Amino acid sequence: MSLKKVEQVKVDKGFRIWDLIIYGAIAVIVAVLFIVIFVTKDESPLTGVRVFVEGQTVFEYEFNGEPMYSETVKAEHVKEDDSGLTVTVNSSDGGVNVIYIDKSAKTVKVTEANCNGKQCVYFHAIDDNNKLIYCSPHGLRIEPLSRDYSDPNLTM
Repeated sequence: MSLKKVEQVKVDKGFRIWDLIIYGAIAVIVAVLFIVIFVTKDESPLTGVRVFVEGQTVFEYEFNGEPMYSETVKAEHVKEDDSGLTVTVNSSDGGVNVIYIDKSAKTVKVTEANCNGKQCVYFHAIDDNNKLIYCSPHGLRIEPLSRDYSDPNLTM
């Protein structure tokens, strides 16, 4: 580097005005994304759940109501006692998932699965309207009843 170039670098400021504008814009975008992702979550208490297998609704349960199930989940696949319901869901590929719905705690959890990895068993129990459970090998999805995916303003 020549001496003239070295002298020019010494005279220049560390940041130009456009650098500061770009850094400020990035900081604002990060702050807005933080607010959208972490502050607008729907953490209201769980009112019920909807169970999908391969995109089809197979079971719905509202904590103040009766269970509703399609022809793929027969009445013998739902065992109810005082503390909760145990629902056995079968997929078309022979997959079996056992779901436990705790009526008093208002939580839902997958307790057994016969897929590889069994990741759905390790999901935290759904206890608010912000969580869901998904089993990729069986196409199982458990979500809060209050979610409406037809609404374009879906909150996460």
